[in-house]
Amino acid sequence: MNDGRRSAPVASPVVGSLLVVLLAGCSGGDVTPRVDEVSASTNYTTVTGSVVVGDPFAVPGPSAPSTAVIPPVAELPPSLDGASYPEISPVGVTDVVFGGSSAVEYRLAGNGPVSYTVRYVDEAVRYATSEPVAVPGKSVLQVDLSGTSTESDDSVSAYAGPERTRNDAGSAVVSVDFLADPGGISQSFIGVGTDRPEFTVTTTKSPAAVIVTIGS
Repeated sequence: MNDGRRSAPVASPVVGSLLVVLLAGCSGGDVTPRVDEVSASTNYTTVTGSVVVGDPFAVPGPSAPSTAVIPPVAELPPSLDGASYPEISPVGVTDVVFGGSSAVEYRLAGNGPVSYTVRYVDEAVRYATSEPVAVPGKSVLQVDLSGTSTESDDSVSAYAGPERTRNDAGSAVVSVDFLADPGGISQSFIGVGTDRPEFTVTTTKSPAAVIVTIGS
């Protein structure tokens, strides 16, 4: 006799097994999208800036009359607005020296502005060519100094080499290559002993210099 109550359906053992398999498959690691993480040692920092060397108003040769006005160059980049004038003496890199074991100093002379860009690169490639430069060390820090001249005059004795200088063994800075270009860009590659450590760029005015320091 039916008393009006229905018995709860009993799941088939086969159905139950299939359900367990499906749930296990959905929770497995194989279906989770893979995310490639960037190594903590990867350093994409780029540091840019500029420094005014000497007196940008100075005019080489005989003194100009006191009433003379030196007009600024038109279309000057905003970062250097008002810092460059026609007929000024060139600015050149006069020396490249190590500042102990962890710094490189690019000494400057002349009158005018110089801008710099410093960043790590995967490969050192000479400016305006596809010529690679084999730089010793675990990473390469590229330094571009724009607005420099390779010509010497009474106020500037342009750096004459060597093209590569090696530091003492065990230093944070392994070596430095300096490749001046007549087009106004002095290119340098710093061989660093570790994998892209932090770095800072500072400038001084007396004497004028751009200093790149590798962090510990």
